[in-house]
Amino acid sequence: MYRFVIFVLYFTIVGMFLVCCFALNKWKSKLHTYLFFSAVSNLVYNTGCLLELHARDEGTYVAALKMGYLGRLWVGFSLVLFVAELCGFHLPDILKIGAAVIHFVIYLTILNLETSDLYYNYMEFTMDGEFPKLLHSGGPLYYLQTAINLIYVIVGWGIIIRAFIREKKPFIKQRYLMMTIALLSIGSTYIIYFFKLIPLAHKFDVMIIGYAVATVFMLIGIVRYGLLDPTTVAKNYVVDELSEAVIVVDAEDNIAYCNNPARDLFPELAAEEKDKDVRKTLTENLRSMTEAGDPVHRRGRIYTPRSNRLTAEGNQVGTLYTFSDDSEHYRYMDELKAEKRKADDANRAKSQFLANMSHEIRTPINAVLGFNDMILTECADAAAEPSNADGPVRTVLDHIGFYAGNIQRAGGNLLSIINDILDLSKIEAGRMEITDGPYRLGQLFDDVSSMIAIKARDKGLSFVSEIDPALPDDLSGDVVRIRQVMTNILSNAVKYTDKGSVTLHVRGEIHRETGEQVLSLSVEVRDTGIGIRREDMDMLFSKFQRLDMNHNSTIEGTGLGLAISRELVTMMGGTIDVDSIYGSGSVFTIRVPQKILSDATIGERRAAAESDTPEAGHVMKPFTAPDARILLVDDTELNLVVAKGLLQKTQIRIDTAESGEQALRLTAGIRYDLILMDQRMPEMDGTEAMTHIRAQEDGKNRDTPVICMTADAIIGAKERYLAEGFTDYLSKPVDKNELAMKISKYLPQDKIRWEESGP
Repeated sequence: MYRFVIFVLYFTIVGMFLVCCFALNKWKSKLHTYLFFSAVSNLVYNTGCLLELHARDEGTYVAALKMGYLGRLWVGFSLVLFVAELCGFHLPDILKIGAAVIHFVIYLTILNLETSDLYYNYMEFTMDGEFPKLLHSGGPLYYLQTAINLIYVIVGWGIIIRAFIREKKPFIKQRYLMMTIALLSIGSTYIIYFFKLIPLAHKFDVMIIGYAVATVFMLIGIVRYGLLDPTTVAKNYVVDELSEAVIVVDAEDNIAYCNNPARDLFPELAAEEKDKDVRKTLTENLRSMTEAGDPVHRRGRIYTPRSNRLTAEGNQVGTLYTFSDDSEHYRYMDELKAEKRKADDANRAKSQFLANMSHEIRTPINAVLGFNDMILTECADAAAEPSNADGPVRTVLDHIGFYAGNIQRAGGNLLSIINDILDLSKIEAGRMEITDGPYRLGQLFDDVSSMIAIKARDKGLSFVSEIDPALPDDLSGDVVRIRQVMTNILSNAVKYTDKGSVTLHVRGEIHRETGEQVLSLSVEVRDTGIGIRREDMDMLFSKFQRLDMNHNSTIEGTGLGLAISRELVTMMGGTIDVDSIYGSGSVFTIRVPQKILSDATIGERRAAAESDTPEAGHVMKPFTAPDARILLVDDTELNLVVAKGLLQKTQIRIDTAESGEQALRLTAGIRYDLILMDQRMPEMDGTEAMTHIRAQEDGKNRDTPVICMTADAIIGAKERYLAEGFTDYLSKPVDKNELAMKISKYLPQDKIRWEESGP
């Protein structure tokens, strides 16, 4: 008997090893995972039992017992998981996790059998002939584990018997039968062993015989009935279990097979065998429906027809027709189309709203900032008069200048907020575009550095800027967006730094992409400001998000600058990284790829003589043009007053018109050197007025440059107005320096008198 038991154990171990190998080789699904789990548990359990039979003292026996329990505790659990997955029975995750935790806790007590009485409260080693035994009495966890194992057996039986009864296909029923016998052998031997129903159960764990029998039937199920072969399962389920209607027609146009959904879809299939005319009509309809490919409407549903040739050894033996119920798909597509129309309408309304908002807000801001700029200019001129050098007049002028300076800063902040909101809206609508064009990196660096240096000086900060002179100067990219991102990051650095310094470093690496030289431009901004808390890093680039408001409540801003900067850099194919120590400062690093247009470096350009021609970003050298004549067209009188005031020192002769019709009357008789045209005017807008001016019979101003001067400043506005025929574009509020540059660019150069001295 001892040798028989040893043989059974070896047989079971080898069988479980083969099952493990099979599961590993065919691993495709949870079914294979649970099979492998079950086989490994059985393998460890039977190996432990084998070692127990070779033990001759209590220490060796207990060590083997602990090893066996490492598998035995999980055998029932893994087998139930396998059976449930095989039969498509869902076990709640909470039950799986709870059972796993209980088994783990029980095994911890088994590892301490010698010192704990939770599993065995009594143990005594003895020999019964050749069989070593451990006489014991169970503790509370022993009986808990026993009850759990009995539950596993009952649940496993219930699941497999339920599936066996419901299954109609003989082949699948044979699989379930193999698993039913396997579970029956395990359960019966477990009951025999626990209640000692036969004498042999007093000598050793007879459950190993049950597992040996279960192994045999599982191997039969795997090999003979394709227990784990998904291909076989699919072949047996594909026809009857699919929701598609399936009809097989042989080479003689006979209906060879149809599934239940097909019978529901085509009731005439029931009469097909008795009526040849019905058969012929049906097969012809099937062929015509699939050839047309149009959706089939039947029984209030929508079906998509398909056909596939069935071949054997290169010869067509029939045709497979399928009809998929795609009613929900078509309904969903109709809903998507309706939602898309709504979204398009909403986007159009949003774009129109943005244009209106831009115009309505910028128009009064243009007047406010324009008049304020004139106040600042006239205060400065009045203060420079010797008679106003001292006394109460000088004090009043200083106060007015101080107040006007605050108005200018507040207006600039308001304008910045409007620009951020417009940019963000365009990004969200997917209408923000990156426009590449040539520019000079050194010029961009100088422009941004000059502006930030003033802000830093006003706060008493040290501003250090450095650019690698070996970098190429002629690049291609969206210089407007790069300047915007650099300005945002640098302005934030100054804004959140109360003492110390702000440092700008520009570096880069040259490499080749698709035959072109590309500069990986790296802009590093370092400050000694308040820094960013680690827990706030994830929110740093969020929209409308301002961090650490307890310390930053007095700092102006909407929380949009960094969000917009990241979106712009991403659109340009670059990245923004940040490193910060709270209380010590932050380092922002921007990396953007830019095409290189020439080999000229920044250092070489700076060593050479610079041109005197004013360029974008420079402070204009003062000029006068008393012989020049321009026309200002705007339906808002305040805007006309502001523009005339900003150009007062240029001595240009300025005519004004408050409508497109007035402009036409003036241009019909006067030749102008330049026309500044508002776009949004009643009755006749700027585009219409420009078109009529250039079509006038006398043609006095057909070639006159016309600059669109408008409050429409959303992204893409400039490109749209240039495409409509305007010579150039100015957005409101009008910047005095930019206005002067545009005028000096388009006025005849022989009419401009540049002053020798100036800023």
